[in-house]
Amino acid sequence: MVTDTGNFLHFHVNDIPHLSAILLFGLQQMLVCFSALLVTPYLLSNMLCAGAETIAIRLAILHGPSFAFLPALHTFEEMYPCTQDTDTSLWKEKMQLISGSLFLAVLIMPIMGVTGLVGKISKHIGPITIVPMLVLLCIGTVPDIEEKISLHWISIIEILLLIIFVVLLEDVEVSIPGYSFSKKQFFTTKMRIFSQFPYLLGICLAWFLCWLLTVTNIEPTGGPARTDRNESTFVFHSTPWIQVQYPMQFGFPQFSFPLVIAFTASTVAVMIESVGNYGICAQISQQGSPPSSSINRAFVVEGVGSMLAALMGCGTGVTTYSENIAIMQVTKVTSRITMQCAGLLLILIGVFSKAAAFLAMIPEAIIGGVLAAGMSMICGVAFANLQTVDLRLSRNLTIVGLSIVLGCTIPVHFEKHGFHTGHKTMDDVLGTLLKMRMLVGGLIAFCLDVMARGATRKQRGLEGRLEREDVAVERDGFAFSSWANQTILKIPSITRLPVVPSEKKIRRVEEMRAKRVKENVLEDKF
Repeated sequence: MVTDTGNFLHFHVNDIPHLSAILLFGLQQMLVCFSALLVTPYLLSNMLCAGAETIAIRLAILHGPSFAFLPALHTFEEMYPCTQDTDTSLWKEKMQLISGSLFLAVLIMPIMGVTGLVGKISKHIGPITIVPMLVLLCIGTVPDIEEKISLHWISIIEILLLIIFVVLLEDVEVSIPGYSFSKKQFFTTKMRIFSQFPYLLGICLAWFLCWLLTVTNIEPTGGPARTDRNESTFVFHSTPWIQVQYPMQFGFPQFSFPLVIAFTASTVAVMIESVGNYGICAQISQQGSPPSSSINRAFVVEGVGSMLAALMGCGTGVTTYSENIAIMQVTKVTSRITMQCAGLLLILIGVFSKAAAFLAMIPEAIIGGVLAAGMSMICGVAFANLQTVDLRLSRNLTIVGLSIVLGCTIPVHFEKHGFHTGHKTMDDVLGTLLKMRMLVGGLIAFCLDVMARGATRKQRGLEGRLEREDVAVERDGFAFSSWANQTILKIPSITRLPVVPSEKKIRRVEEMRAKRVKENVLEDKF
């Protein structure tokens, strides 16, 4: 059983907080991922020249549009550049090309999940592979962060607020008044609101400051920190209250071979990133290493989500959001239902589009601060993943350092000089692959880590983590409920599927639950 007080959690994976806490934590997780949700459509529209679940990994994971697909979209932008002579009315045809190519590429996710291949491969993907990829992800977003922060000094205020809440006021408890309807009296309870709701407080305070700058006219008309900018207010007033999205709304998907290859490379990078995120999330949640069946289910669900995203015209596949995992490390809240609440809120604002338009009115400068803080946390969590690696071995240090440096150098070289074989399709495909930092650095790290000798699996960080047997059964987030296990055991052949735990593991969980019930009965008697 986990008793490490240094890693105390306010809410574990299976815990269900009070409804008000669920809504607040869910709202905060939604706001954390909102920077990516706003940036992706903006970038995609420029390229087009246009005018909650409990089935997969069973951890508190949020999926959303992935930045890893942007290099493939940049390839599309080079194939169909936007010029003064471009017919902007053809953007739907371009969207069909992106949707069809993306749909074919992301098919490998559910296929590898159903066949169990990804579960077997994940056993060889350790921190030495994952850390360089996450670091390169953060490095790749630096230009976007700089662009957003340079818009206005309010971004610095947002970052300072988050630093104060997360670092300086982490252990400060604030008395919160309340009223008990059962006891019919007022009461106060102490909460660490600064460490549990840093993003929610930071965004609200920065937004309020922007409003003050607007009403006092300190911020000039059209300034990036104003809350009444013409574009945002126009979008809010012109957006319908309800707008239901549906597959192939832009027409039947089309296909492009170079674009399919580019999206496939992005999909591989996303899969490696997700394997790492699942492991990090399990570690933060004080769970054992994710079993193969859970990882297989996760990629089936992630793949289906990416396929739906392609058909809906999102332009990118989905991936796990590292920033949402990082905020769990800060808040010490890993409850699954809070992330399901965040997903439900995102679905609701997607349908009730007026609410989405309201959130889109958040000044862009604030988004820069949120993005910077989120990426900082991702980078910190990435390096924390090295705690299971023996860093005294020059082998491990060399692989991590080399993969990060080459992961930056090789893409920069081919961005400047291109790739020339004399065959345009080959040039497009290889040029795209070699410009992707995460893919280049991740493959270098993976290949060297697998092939290079001189380290045991434990020294490579593949062993020595918290094992599932060390987690109390009532806190085992990977275990199905008893009724689900009993249903599966009635049809033993189901347990042979790669996405279902083995019969032995299911029976072990049920035996532990029965034993726990007996222990509780004895404790009640005495």
